[in-house]
Amino acid sequence: MTAASRSSELHLTVSTSHGELLRSFIREAALADDVPPPAAGLLANDGLEVWNALCATATGHEHARVSLSLSLREARLRLALPGHARFAGLVSSLGKRLPEGSGLSCREIGIDGWEISLHRTLAATGPAQASAPLQADESPGVPMADAPVIDLAQRADAPGIARCFLSVYGHHYVHSDVFSPKRYWARVEDGELISVVARDRQGEIVGHLALERQPGGVVAERGEAVVLASHRGHHLLERMTDRLSEEAPKHGLVGVYAEPLTIHTFSQRNDVRSGMPICAVLLGANPEDFRPKDLACPTAGQRQTYLRTFQFVQPPETRSLQDAGPYREVLQNIYRSLGVTAIPAASDAAVAPDSLTGLSVNDRGYGLIKFERAGRRCAIELAQSLRDVLSLGARSVQLQMLASDPGVPLLIAAARRLGFFFCGLGPAFAQGQDLLLLQYLTEPLDTSKLQLLTDETKQLVAFIEADRKAVATGV
Repeated sequence: MTAASRSSELHLTVSTSHGELLRSFIREAALADDVPPPAAGLLANDGLEVWNALCATATGHEHARVSLSLSLREARLRLALPGHARFAGLVSSLGKRLPEGSGLSCREIGIDGWEISLHRTLAATGPAQASAPLQADESPGVPMADAPVIDLAQRADAPGIARCFLSVYGHHYVHSDVFSPKRYWARVEDGELISVVARDRQGEIVGHLALERQPGGVVAERGEAVVLASHRGHHLLERMTDRLSEEAPKHGLVGVYAEPLTIHTFSQRNDVRSGMPICAVLLGANPEDFRPKDLACPTAGQRQTYLRTFQFVQPPETRSLQDAGPYREVLQNIYRSLGVTAIPAASDAAVAPDSLTGLSVNDRGYGLIKFERAGRRCAIELAQSLRDVLSLGARSVQLQMLASDPGVPLLIAAARRLGFFFCGLGPAFAQGQDLLLLQYLTEPLDTSKLQLLTDETKQLVAFIEADRKAVATGV
């Protein structure tokens, strides 16, 4: 026998009904490699002990890969399972049951796997004796309460967070960093993410929610929300939202916004409960397939639309608002819902001679045109910017302008001539200043397919649809 000899492997469902099959596999594979019968029997019994403990926490749908490898001095049994970090919590209890000569360890394998390794010294062929201390490479704490515990995310949670998103979204999720524990935690350490998680009583991550902020930003997006299907209906999203609400003022934030889906009303309900009124509607922001993989899609055949809701976490200051023409009243309604007083800006303010603009298009076909300053030639500059983002593949475009900019009336008129229509308001989105938002679509989108919860949301969508038709007919 060489130092690294043959190995055998078995695939089976994690169930106590397969215990005897597992024990027979271990014993026969060990005997085939010339392991003495007493040692083969002890190893098989050890494996069955571990297997039964794993089955006690399994759902009956998991599949395990069992492999046995042998060397001159040691036999090693490995059980690899998808997404079951909670099995690490079994190490200490198993240590009291396994005999001397056995060892146990556990480790993560990728973002969707966990491996428990049982090893036995082949010289230990005598009767079972008192157990020896066992070791665990990683052993997360297991809460004692039955209900999942809500807490700030820790570095050790990052792989479990990745598994959670993988289970719900597959590999189609807008924030790809959640699938890389290293990149995810780097964002937490840099202050870009303030994250909370829900851990079940075995210590497994079953939910996640975060505040995401841009460098220098005073508002943060509450998003990256996920709850495993097996734990929905138990108010985990609400509990995580409440925990983040406690954290937001501690980090110098002025406000928090969210972008709930319109293929269901679950996340919209959470925003209503949290006191976050709607301030914008982002039509066609993402491709059709950017949604949870286990949900039906009532908006099939068109790009995904999101709402934007907002809440100030510090007392808001009075706003200065330029004359927004056809959008004056709807903007005042949004401000009132946010608890903000908006007054007309000085009418004698001069329009800047030149504009200050920027543009971008993400890999999902959503374009952004920013007017940090709208100058006298903004109509020409906007037309060129629109051509540029469309040539870069934008299928839906958002136009941003400072609500207090004297050039707002000129830019709104120019935008409507090009086919832009109302989108909403971005409170404090520009280093504390408010943004007026318009939008442009390149393809059909039926707003009647959107799943909307509140009357206020339905009224805003109706206004946007009416403005879209008015712009298309030149009214």
